[in-house]
Amino acid sequence: IARRVKDTRDGHLIEADGEGRAVNRLEAIASLGGAALDNEECSLIVKAMRALGLVYIEHQARI
Repeated sequence: IARRVKDTRDGHLIEADGEGRAVNRLEAIASLGGAALDNEECSLIVKAMRALGLVYIEHQARI
């Protein structure tokens, strides 16, 4: 899993927008949380996903 995440991030990371501003976005991976997770677990998952640059992070309660 880690190898696939790294390969996807290396291949699809958007480092700058059209105007040259640093954005560091990764739109090729999404994260979907479930109702079985508590607040602390959700917080850790969101922090880890944001550190990777993910933009699309959702939770079952929002859908």
